[in-house]
Amino acid sequence: MHESIQEMTTFDPWTGTERRIQSRALGRTLRRMETAGLVDRFEERAFPRSVVYSLTAAARDLLARARPLIDWAEEHHDLIERVQKSPDEGASPDDDQPD
Repeated sequence: MHESIQEMTTFDPWTGTERRIQSRALGRTLRRMETAGLVDRFEERAFPRSVVYSLTAAARDLLARARPLIDWAEEHHDLIERVQKSPDEGASPDDDQPD
């Protein structure tokens, strides 16, 4: 599982950098998500031992509600990049408008 997650998340489009997820960090995050009630953990009692995680109903609901925002951000990634690279970080969009 760790390898497949790394393959899917090696490039961060927001920062333009390569990102590697470390096993320890993944394990900590999954434990926190389990404690928060976002994932269920099922340990299979077979050899070799394996653990399966699945989203809870609450996490599926959260994802469904966040999907429109995620879609918007993906559709407007060029706008987000411009804002992130803007030299006028403190300026508001109205600062350029004449009164």
